[in-house]
Amino acid sequence: ADEPIPFDARGCQGEEELPSWLVRLRSPRRNGGVLYLVGTDHLSKMSQEHAVQAIRTVKPKFVMLELCKKRKQMLANCGSSYSRSRDNGCTVCQSLCQLSLSGNVSVAILGFLLSRFMQRVGDDLKTTSGLEFKAAAREARKQRASLILGDRDFTVTVRRIWGALSVLDRTMLCFELFLGAYFGIRWTGRVRTADESFLRLGSRFPAIIRPLIRERDQYMAHVLRYFVDQGECVVAVVGQAHVKGICEQWEKNINVRRLLDVPQSSPLRMFMILLTFFLFVFYLVGSF
Repeated sequence: ADEPIPFDARGCQGEEELPSWLVRLRSPRRNGGVLYLVGTDHLSKMSQEHAVQAIRTVKPKFVMLELCKKRKQMLANCGSSYSRSRDNGCTVCQSLCQLSLSGNVSVAILGFLLSRFMQRVGDDLKTTSGLEFKAAAREARKQRASLILGDRDFTVTVRRIWGALSVLDRTMLCFELFLGAYFGIRWTGRVRTADESFLRLGSRFPAIIRPLIRERDQYMAHVLRYFVDQGECVVAVVGQAHVKGICEQWEKNINVRRLLDVPQSSPLRMFMILLTFFLFVFYLVGSF
């Protein structure tokens, strides 16, 4: 829906129809709680209003955000106007530097390019990614709800994306992200939402969909079940691309340890990938 759809607390507690951007899931356990899942577009102002409306109406005990501890700096500046998030960029860079120092230089480059690509999409659309999380955090404080950062660690996701790709796909993905981040989204076509930009990448590199989307669906479903099974009322604010997957995983037993395993890369392979990537970059720069 393009406009907020009014709903009241009675509608939330019963079985009445909810707005299209809101999904209700109940714990399969006896005396379990209820989850209200808000599907958002990370670059949409309307998604900020949806997140606030759900929290204000439901008044949950917990609000879960699609963030991990290494990305919590996104919540530091609660301004709602368009601005480039320097603090978040610094936090991500710190995590990527730690990856580099641990011998995962190529993985760190991929993480950096993913962050820059997402920032460029927001810049071209004259907005900042993740403002709905800031809006949800502000409203959670007003309603005295506790915040849960329920996403998988950013560096684990990046390393699992890297491990899922072939040597050629790793090189080409870095090249595509470099073009999108530094030459604008016109290289991959005009997009209107954050999810659309990553779905286009996923169509070119199908192997990234599982670690980037599906595995995080499982991880967040597991985190949410932990709180809802204890009888709590929770509002979760996540990207629209995760809503279907969380619903599908809701009643399944999930092996979280498997989702946190990270593959090891040999130094020789990393060197060859880095060499190939930088040759692509030098060729591109020299052609202008």
